Amino acid sequence: MEIFDYLYRQIYYIGIQTIRYGTRFFTWLLSVLMKPVKAIGTLFVTIFVVFDKHALKTFHEKADELKALSKEAKEVSKNTPKEEKKSLKYLVHYTGVAFRRYKDTFKYVSNIILPVVSLIILINVVGFWNDAAFALEVNYNDEVIGYVQDETVYKQAREMAFQRLDINTASVGLNQDEQENSQLIGEAEYSIRLVKRGQLNDASEICDNLIEKSDNKITNACGVYVDDKFICAVKNETDALSVFDSILAEHETGEENVVVSFVENIDYVQGLYLDSDSIIKDADYLQKKLNSNTSEAKYYTIQDGDTLLGIVQKFDISLSQLKKLNPELTEIIKPGQKILISEAKSFLRVQTTKTEYKEVEIPYDTVTINTSKLYSGDKKVLTKGVNGVERITELVTYIGGERVSSREVSRVTIKEAITEKIQVGTKKNQNTSSSSGASKGKLRWPAIGATSISSPYGKRNLGDGWHGGIDIVRPGGSSGCTVVAAEAGVVTYAGWYNSGGYTVMIDHGNGLSTMYCHMQNTLKVRSGQRVSRGQAIGNIGATGYVTGPHLHFEVKVNGRNVNPALYL
Repeated sequence: MEIFDYLYRQIYYIGIQTIRYGTRFFTWLLSVLMKPVKAIGTLFVTIFVVFDKHALKTFHEKADELKALSKEAKEVSKNTPKEEKKSLKYLVHYTGVAFRRYKDTFKYVSNIILPVVSLIILINVVGFWNDAAFALEVNYNDEVIGYVQDETVYKQAREMAFQRLDINTASVGLNQDEQENSQLIGEAEYSIRLVKRGQLNDASEICDNLIEKSDNKITNACGVYVDDKFICAVKNETDALSVFDSILAEHETGEENVVVSFVENIDYVQGLYLDSDSIIKDADYLQKKLNSNTSEAKYYTIQDGDTLLGIVQKFDISLSQLKKLNPELTEIIKPGQKILISEAKSFLRVQTTKTEYKEVEIPYDTVTINTSKLYSGDKKVLTKGVNGVERITELVTYIGGERVSSREVSRVTIKEAITEKIQVGTKKNQNTSSSSGASKGKLRWPAIGATSISSPYGKRNLGDGWHGGIDIVRPGGSSGCTVVAAEAGVVTYAGWYNSGGYTVMIDHGNGLSTMYCHMQNTLKVRSGQRVSRGQAIGNIGATGYVTGPHLHFEVKVNGRNVNPALYL
């Protein structure tokens, strides 16, 4: 127990000392921090006192004078009899005395109050004119029906009213003057008024007010417009919408990413309309009207002397349009034959927009790399080019099953194109004939796999007596061995060549040319084609005048045969 008492006393002592020295420390810290605060406060007070004493000296003097004036007024009022206070003479006398005695004070106060009052008045005037505008007050049938910016707004509203009330030129056959003089919607009177901008009306509001204030029997209905042309008005807007929805439903396929809509622009205008049988219709009438045609199909019977060119000129259509309308039509036409000139046009056309995908090739690029390892004119494909593939997403629109437009939405590469890399030789031939410039000792062996010479160049014991080339064979059978170009050049002939059978001739430039005879009928090159050194041109065969499959190979310099062995 003594140990615990000892520990308790020590902890208590440490706590007391901590509080004592802690209080002293924070008191000292606060005094240090407050010194700059007090200094700043003293500075502000000094500045304010100096400013108040010098800058506001006049203000204080005038304020004291006003207090004195107020005190004098109270004393005068207190000592003046009630009957005298009521007289105007009393008020004028003491007001004049006050102005004469405190003239400077009233002048000082006026110099402060008047600018403030003027500023307040200016703000109110500017605010009023910002929200105000000169407008035309429209008076119709002795009633104000609204305010418009100018007369064109009323004219537009009047035209809208004519359409709603179905008194336009197309519907009743009135000419323009008769429409203007019609009593259904008369002219209005105008007067200039200053109004707030919020009081201005647009054409639609003026139109409603015109119809409402007219002398005709009107009703609230939903007007149906197709491409801005009034069709009829239906009492219930829901009934009108259901008619259009039912037409679209007939063309729904249930496919995904397919949208069915109308080609024409459909508008529903809720408002006041003339309550007459020619304007207000039910949903059945609207259904029949929309399913009808605006024009019927037009046919023409061919007469004697008619031509297709004359018919298209007569009806102002193109020949392609005429053939599209009449797929069976030929250049030969007969009198009495009926052809379609124009199709029937329906009131509404339905268009189907689908999301379609197609894949197109991306052409590969070709890169050439110069190399001194190949002779000039030789080429070698290092990497064969491969076209890439792109997938294109399009929104395609069809009308009557015919594709009329498409819009590309996205393009995604699904297979990258591989660039073709070709080595092009730059090495120059050093072994050239001094007389002709033809290369010697550089031609490639023309037959792959066939390495034997069965008949050399020169005189031989055959019927022709002279062999202008060498015959190359492969022991065991030469047929089918690949024949290649001995040097790069241009094919001057490829085909059947008398006793040489299927033959290829190549011009290598500098007067040097080669000929390859007796090949199979599967030649791999054509006349005019550029070939590279070592490019396959055919296969050893036995065509023409031969005793067996072999390649007859000739080399010519400036048109004269030379020994091929010197050039291989």
